[in-house]
Amino acid sequence: MYRVPPPFRLLATSIVLAVLIAAPVLAQEDGSSPGTGMVVLLTDYGSDSIYVGILKGAIYKKFPNARVDAITNAVPPYDIASGAYLLAEAAPEYPKGTVFCCVVDPGVGTERKSIAIKTNSGHYFVAPDNGLLTVVADRLGLAAIRECTNQDLWRDKVTSTVFHGRDIYGPVSASFASGVSFEAVGETLDSMVRIELPSAVVDGDTIRGAVMRADPYGNLVTTITRSDLEKLGIARGQTLSVTIGSITWAAPFVTTYANVPKGDRLVVLQSSGFVECAINQASLADAVQAEAHTPVTLKKAD
Repeated sequence: MYRVPPPFRLLATSIVLAVLIAAPVLAQEDGSSPGTGMVVLLTDYGSDSIYVGILKGAIYKKFPNARVDAITNAVPPYDIASGAYLLAEAAPEYPKGTVFCCVVDPGVGTERKSIAIKTNSGHYFVAPDNGLLTVVADRLGLAAIRECTNQDLWRDKVTSTVFHGRDIYGPVSASFASGVSFEAVGETLDSMVRIELPSAVVDGDTIRGAVMRADPYGNLVTTITRSDLEKLGIARGQTLSVTIGSITWAAPFVTTYANVPKGDRLVVLQSSGFVECAINQASLADAVQAEAHTPVTLKKAD
């Protein structure tokens, strides 16, 4: 029988050990820890910001083998409601076990709690307890809430009063991603802060909602959903009366942007099921000077 020479046995053993050391800790079989190695950011720090770089550094310092990505770091500053919608729109696309490090925190340094939640979908979220997790908890199902009180998971067991992303949320998220159990973060909480968000309302023949966000193309994503349209029997091919802010116009409800000529206005269902008002290959946000929270109404055109 062929025997591997001793030097090659040592080399093979070293390679195996190196792989085992570099690999992230696997999740426990009961799903109580993520252990995927993935941390996804959502912040209002700015798309080209030193704060994002420092947050990433805090994550890598805690868990050097983390894989760090981002939904966006361009949530409108201090805008918890916009952050809540953006998070809920994107998070379901990530695999089970993903850890989301969420920081839109105008109350940093105050008495507000720092929390972690686990959803029924198997995703994990670390954030200030200020309502930022309201929508994602509702959409994915809230399985458990814990307060981030275990300072062993923080940055060097200390924290500043102005940068909890670096000191708490990044390191705690990294700890989860490395395989630390959800239960290790701190004591169970019975509830978390929720914010009132401008959901759409059907009022007679009119749907009233608000702009959720303007995307990079200037399309205006609203809080109005497919089910809101169905309540009024609105179907594709019909012409709608659209009011955003104080400006009203008529636009067709179509399947996609190219169903109208370049420069024409339209209404479409975007990929996550929200109603979007747009101009084909131009910015509606610029045309009507609208932004997040601007009122929107829709109804069938006369």
